Amino acid sequence: MSLLWRSAADERYADPTFRILAVCTGNICRSPQVEKLLRARVPAAFARETIDALGITSAGTHALEGDAMDPYAADEAARLGIHISGMHRARRLHKRQLEQADLVLGAERRHRDEAAKLLKRRGTIAFTVVEFTLIVEHLAAKDDRQVAPLADDGFAAFMRRVVRAANDARADAAPRAAITLDLSDPHRYGPEVYRRSADTIDDYVTRLAAGLRSLANG
Repeated sequence: MSLLWRSAADERYADPTFRILAVCTGNICRSPQVEKLLRARVPAAFARETIDALGITSAGTHALEGDAMDPYAADEAARLGIHISGMHRARRLHKRQLEQADLVLGAERRHRDEAAKLLKRRGTIAFTVVEFTLIVEHLAAKDDRQVAPLADDGFAAFMRRVVRAANDARADAAPRAAITLDLSDPHRYGPEVYRRSADTIDDYVTRLAAGLRSLANG
């Protein structure tokens, strides 16, 4: 499976930047929060302010191009220490964005599945945020590590190893009945729903960053 995935994306392996695409429905609540929290939490887990080899963007499956971020979602991001600029504008998901991505993180299974459908064989890089976090934690907890640690080949190469291992472990490591794999959509609900949603996103992103750091240490 890994060899098939590699043959479909040989050009990606020469790219020094690992690209994550966060996807939700409107690109005004969850995916911008995922995008900005990943930009902050992953470098912090590696004791850095930024990681040059990491690029993160977001889009929405039914986004209205140019929409501003939901103000409640922006306020919750600010509460978590992530100040999202008023310059954020929604982008609608299209195939070109997916083709440039090394990892697609959907807010819900429907976002993951839509991305996987467009990606065809490269759908192996599409997960939900919850799903990918649980798998990375599973890989980090195993005695027989399946991911070579961060080495001289760089952060992008390390992350591509993580994605391949996560796809291989997908069936065993991500519960499908005992836990939901979706992040609930707070749009047009009350402030308390926005807060629960943002806290859940931050919890999973922080756990994901810690799991990646553990795998990087080997």
